[in-house]
Amino acid sequence: MVAHAVRLVPGAEPSATVKVGEDGADLELALKLALRYPAPVRATAADVRRRVTEEVERITGYRVRSVAVTVSALRAETRPRVV
Repeated sequence: MVAHAVRLVPGAEPSATVKVGEDGADLELALKLALRYPAPVRATAADVRRRVTEEVERITGYRVRSVAVTVSALRAETRPRVV
């Protein structure tokens, strides 16, 4: 579910490591993900937080208390090579 939400954010790589902490009906999420260079890091991380919060709350009914985003890498977009 979180990986799906991350895929919806332009500039974010589709794979992410997720840790979930639960306190009753509240969730605390920690994501570790890569961004595509030259995506603006701060804005893209904020978009990931917003999208993950919206999707998790919509699908599960749990309240997301926090989403910590760690950007582990910046990856250049690859272009097909012409031989």
